[in-house]
Amino acid sequence: MAPTAKDKQEVRAIVDKEVYRLLKALAGVKQSSLNKVLNEAIDQYLESESTRELIERYNLED
Repeated sequence: MAPTAKDKQEVRAIVDKEVYRLLKALAGVKQSSLNKVLNEAIDQYLESESTRELIERYNLED
C-alpha cells in the first residue's frame, strides 16, 4: 500500500548553495523533482551496509 500524505513527515535541511544548485540540476536532468532525488538519496543511505548494521544493532525499525 502506497503511503498517504498522513504517513509522511516533512524534513528540512540546510545545504551549501552549490550543493543545492547541483541537486536541482540533477533533478532536471533526470526529469524528476528535487524531492524525489532527495528521497532516493535517503533510501540509499538507509540501505547502506553500515546504516543497516546500526538499525539492527539498536532495533530502530518498527
